[in-house]
Formats: sequence, structure tokens, C-alpha cells
Amino acid sequence: MRIQTGNPVSGDDFYKRQHLIARIWDLIESGNHVLIAAPRRVGKTSLMYYLKDNPKKNFSFLFLDTESINNENEFFRRVVNKVLQTDFIKGSQKVFSFLEKHKPTIKKVGPDGVEFGVREDHDYLDMLSRILKATACAEKKLVIMLDEFPETLENIIDDEGENEGRHFLQSNRELRHDRELCNNVQFIYTGSIGLENVVSKLNAIQTINDLTRLKIPPLQTEEANEMIYMLKTNLPFELSKSLIGYMLEKIEWLIPFYIQLALQELKFLYRDEKPKSITKSIIDRAFDRMLEQRNHFENWHTRLRKALKASNDYNFVKELLNIASEKDTITSNEIFNLAVKYKLEDIYKDLVGSLIYDGYINNEEDNHVYRYNSPILRMWWRKNVAN
Repeated sequence: MRIQTGNPVSGDDFYKRQHLIARIWDLIESGNHVLIAAPRRVGKTSLMYYLKDNPKKNFSFLFLDTESINNENEFFRRVVNKVLQTDFIKGSQKVFSFLEKHKPTIKKVGPDGVEFGVREDHDYLDMLSRILKATACAEKKLVIMLDEFPETLENIIDDEGENEGRHFLQSNRELRHDRELCNNVQFIYTGSIGLENVVSKLNAIQTINDLTRLKIPPLQTEEANEMIYMLKTNLPFELSKSLIGYMLEKIEWLIPFYIQLALQELKFLYRDEKPKSITKSIIDRAFDRMLEQRNHFENWHTRLRKALKASNDYNFVKELLNIASEKDTITSNEIFNLAVKYKLEDIYKDLVGSLIYDGYINNEEDNHVYRYNSPILRMWWRKNVAN
């Protein structure tokens, strides 16, 4: 297993959490449509890569990142193009016959299948439905995995308005509930932001209440230790159990990204300074160097700027996180007082809920006290944003 802190991982670089893999397969084999619910950097996309690369018999998986899409018809055009490249479709005479009669502009034809170009007057949702129905059979199932789906919804709302956002959600729901498809086609949705939070703002929660929620928690201590053991082959030094324990205590929120980032900085520091051995003070310095890597953390800040269009919303959230970064915690009473200050009494709970879902804070130890999930993010925020 290689140390990777950038893109989602696949193959041997993916840490297999067997209980999590078994859980999602239970949901898939039971016919559920799934919403993977977890903050950023916990491995949602990597899990979908694993499913695509390791399908069970009679299952085909399609993966599509939809983050850049800002139009419903374009969304379904992209899905159509991906579907036509899957084993679920390839070689289907029924599909070929259908395409001959109903084809829009063909962009290219190659070994991976047909790719359609853009035609705004073509109904790609209807086309997708017809293609899927043309290949429906009892033995074969297609799982369509849509990454960054909430971002797509936000893009549509920003560019075309809330009504178009609701229509987009309803179109997806109707496709999931089509009786001719529901036994053969399933959907998995995920993204870097909470779909429920975006949908709640539209008062359209009924459009996703058929999705089964799969939560991805941080690693257990035993899992984190096992992951470090698998990564140690890439390290030019030894780490004792006590030093690993010390490092994990400093990380606290045991997500793969922070573990890999800490090991990477240790590796760089060791190569730069060539110490005789790793000590706690060297680990401390590696963590200090982590905080200097602005590119690893800046998206936590820019995400809020992008998502919170109203200045009061952004200022409320920023001050809340500033206080929590400086005092370690912030109470529900302090949060309410901030809401009064920014005249957000009616919606501040939704904003707090978004911060919880997106992985900034939690109130798991005490319902009335909130703290950062990650002390690393807290220290970075205090250094680079709060001050």
C-alpha cells in the first residue's frame, strides 16, 4: 500500500474495511438505493472504486463524477454515455435497434461503445429509461454510482433556480421508482457535502426519502494500526507501537487522509534531516509541517465561501468555527447568541447541521457542546483563518 494524500485510491492502495464492504453489499443485494453519508476525505469515492473493480457475479457498476454538471439534461446525457460503455449494455441487440431509431447526435463510436454529443432538444432522461428497459432481465443488475451528486444539485440551483433543482430531484426519484427498472437498476449517491442539507433547503426531502443511508465512520484504533502497518513498507524508518499510539492520539479523528498525511510528512522530515530514529518531538514537528501545507486544508475554508452565498450565513459559520478553534469548544447557548447577532434564528440549526455533516464539528460527547472533529483542522483554522 502506497502513501497517497491526493486523489481517491484504488487497487492495492485501498484499505479494505471488511465490515463496511459487507454492509454496502448487504444493501445492494437487498435492492436498496444508497446514499453514502460521510464527511470529505473519509474514503467514499475510494469505496465506490472498489465496488466497480470488484463486482460480484451478475452485477455491473458504473461510476460517474458529476461535479461539473449544471443542467438536468446534461446530467442524463452523461449517464447515458456511461451506461452504453458498461457490460450491462454491450452487445445488446435490443439497444442497438433502439439507437438506430432514436439516436441523437453521435459524437464518436469506439471500442468502449457509443458516446453521444450535446443536443439540447433531446430528452436524455427518456432515452436513458428506454435503454435500461431494453436490457432489463432478471439475472443482471446495474448499479449506477454518482459521485458529487449534491454539488450537481447546487450547480443547477445556482444556474437555473430552485424549481429546476426540485425538478431534477423528482426526475431522479421517478427513475428509481420505475417498475420496469427497479429490479435491475440501482443507484448509489454521494458527495463532499450533505445531500440532505441541500434538499432540506428546497423543502423537498420527500424526493430522497427512499434512499437508504450508509454512514462511513472514522477508522477504529485497531483499523488505524493495521493501516499504518500496511503503509510501513514505504517508510525508511521504524515506528514503535508507542510512537504509533502517540501519533494516533494527535490525529484523534482517524480518517485515512490524516493518517497518510502524517506519515508522508514524517517521511519527508526523515529524508531532509536523517535523524537516528523517530521520536515524539520529531512527530510533533511533522505535525507542524502538516499545518504549513495550505493546499491540504484550504478547501475546508473555500467550501464554506462557495456554499454560503449570503454574507450573514458565512460570517456566522466563520465566527462559530473561530471560537471553537480558539476555545476548543463552543456551547449551544453561544451558538444561539451568534445566530441572534447575525439574525439567523430561523435557519442557524440547518447551518450547524451542515457543519456536522461536512466534518467540521460534532457534539457527540455532549449535545450542548460542539468541538472540531479533527484537532489538526482546528489548529490549521486557528492559524490561517481565525487570526
